[in-house]
Amino acid sequence: MNTKLISTKSNWALIIFLMSGFLASPGIADDNQQCKWTAVDQNSFAEILTMINNRIEENYDRIKTWQGKVNIVIDIVSESENAKRLSEKILVDEPVPNGIIDHQELTNEFALDVNKGLLYDNIYPDAKRNIIDAQTGKILRLNENAQIRSKKNIRTPDCQLTCREYKNREGVIVRRWVVKEKRPAGELTNRDSLPPVFDPRETMRIFGDIKRKSFAPLGGAFAKYLAFLDKKERNSIDGFPTVVVKECDVGNVKKYKIDLLGLSNDSDGSKIHFYYNLVCSSEAGFNVVSFSITDEKKRVVEDKELEYGLFDGVYLPKVINQHQFKEDGKLENEKRYTFNKDQKVNKPLSEETFTYKNLALKNGDQFIDKIADKEYKYQDANLVFIADINATSK
Repeated sequence: MNTKLISTKSNWALIIFLMSGFLASPGIADDNQQCKWTAVDQNSFAEILTMINNRIEENYDRIKTWQGKVNIVIDIVSESENAKRLSEKILVDEPVPNGIIDHQELTNEFALDVNKGLLYDNIYPDAKRNIIDAQTGKILRLNENAQIRSKKNIRTPDCQLTCREYKNREGVIVRRWVVKEKRPAGELTNRDSLPPVFDPRETMRIFGDIKRKSFAPLGGAFAKYLAFLDKKERNSIDGFPTVVVKECDVGNVKKYKIDLLGLSNDSDGSKIHFYYNLVCSSEAGFNVVSFSITDEKKRVVEDKELEYGLFDGVYLPKVINQHQFKEDGKLENEKRYTFNKDQKVNKPLSEETFTYKNLALKNGDQFIDKIADKEYKYQDANLVFIADINATSK
């Protein structure tokens, strides 16, 4: 579920270090009401950042299996031509408003086996998709051909199974079929031609690993900043502090607020300064509970809040809110993830979780194996051979 980080009007190529795979968004909580933040001496930065990094990664590495359900609410704001392109094919109302909100409510059931590299997800709508006039709040009418899509995915290190369902507006399934495809060797992320599969660990990520070898939430970012400071012996660039750490105590809870300087170039080549702002809390195992990107004028570009719970000794997210903003400060999209209360971590998974038998196929459904170039029909819990694909296409 990766989103565009910054407006395409700017070329955000980081100078200090390159990072990929941000998952960012919603409003940062006002910790000033709870915390009296005090500055930490720079000589303590390395110890604090190293401790936080180790605690976060140790928690992350405890995840071996993870099974649960997450409700996802998405609002995507589109304006002008973008709105028209997105909606003209599925809306009855004309003319299409200059600004629309695409509102979706979804449930995603998921299962993860880290050691075996297996993923399962089943995503389906909780309610009818609504296209809303951003100015009036009116729900616009969808045409008769608008369909509600559901899909199930199974991902292994070698292949991926994608089961798609098309439902009409009354929720009746009009078609269901499965495609089995080979996965590129060594791919950690979903950046290939195959449909993305929900990995719950992605919701915990703050910085991506530039080598794409790990989903670890911080992706080595703290270590890179500490190495930069140690090597350059610089605690500021162009008058902007490179790293700032503050702390506070609220009862038995210890919190750290960390600001990391980023540099980039705008489209005209001019230098841009911005900050990654993080708050880590001992109440969540020192995981990041809020994250934002702000520019040098303190305008929020994107932000994210995370609420964690302890499940069998592992801190897992319970609620995540995230927002992204346009250059003019207007909201671009908003997402909310709410995980079910009985998440299961490091519990045995059924042997059939990652097989085609977990795709809820019905008799007569089509199964296309692009690896073997064969077509099958599902019948009485078995795949019945129909034809060779190459022979059929000749």
